[in-house]
Parts: sequence; C-alpha cells; structure tokens
Amino acid sequence: MTSSLADELNARAVDTDGVHQALRYYLAEVLDDLPPEDMLERMYKTAGRDRVDSACADLMRDPVLLESAALTVLSDAWADESERDRLRAVLTETKDKLPVVEVAIIAIMCMYGMYLWATGGKKKSEERTIKRPDGSFEHTVKVEWHDPTGPLGALVRLFRRG
Repeated sequence: MTSSLADELNARAVDTDGVHQALRYYLAEVLDDLPPEDMLERMYKTAGRDRVDSACADLMRDPVLLESAALTVLSDAWADESERDRLRAVLTETKDKLPVVEVAIIAIMCMYGMYLWATGGKKKSEERTIKRPDGSFEHTVKVEWHDPTGPLGALVRLFRRG
C-alpha cells in the first residue's frame, strides 16, 4: 500500500491528462456530478464575473498552474484517510478511459476544487428570527460564500516566488 498521493501517482504512471481526469472524476463523485456551468454560477455570485473569468483564463493559459491546481485539490483529498479508497478508484478509472475534456472545463473544476479545498465548502451565514407586529415570526438567512479566486491567487504567488 502506498503512503502518499505522489507514490500512488508514480506507481500508476499517471500523466498530466490523468491528473486532470482524476480531479474531474473526484469532484463529480463528491459534488453529485455538479456541471461546470453551476460551478461557474456559484463562483460568479461570490466573486463577480470578471474575477472568476480572469482566474479561469489564467489557468487556461498556464498548463503548469492548471496541473498544480488539480494536484493541490487531490492532495487535500488524499490527506483525508477516508477519501483514499475513493481516490484510488478514481485513478483506476482515469487509466481505463481518458475522454477528451476541454481545458476550460478542467480550469473551472480546478478553481472550484481549490475553492472547496480552501474553504471546506464553508460559507458564512447569519440567521435571524424577527417577531413581526402581528405576532408572527420571520426567519431570515444571509449567506456569504468565500471568494473562490483567493486560493488560486495564493498558488500563483507561490509559483512566481519559486
């Protein structure tokens, strides 16, 4: 049994396409196959269209950054021992079938995966119950998702330093 994600990837001779596919399959399982359009919509609501589109464009232009983002998400998943069997299965699937996937979709998945990695999918919410003059109650929930472009920016800064 291998002890790290790197050992597992090396033992299976996973290439860049395999890393991308592994991320795609892993997020599809974890998120109930959430389509990229829905991922984008969630990120647009949080950070705005311009910031999200700019971050996706950065990922699409830089293959090293794209692969590093995918590996960041997969490494975080590997750190959770309960996810290792799922990741092993995903890596097996990537070797069995490697469909062609657009770089744009991989970039969206990388960014959304990094967003989930950095925030744990957590959001800041504030709940309130208000009593109306008529004696009834109103319950409101204000939800703020963390900015999905933040983790990617940290990764870009790390690469520019090194």
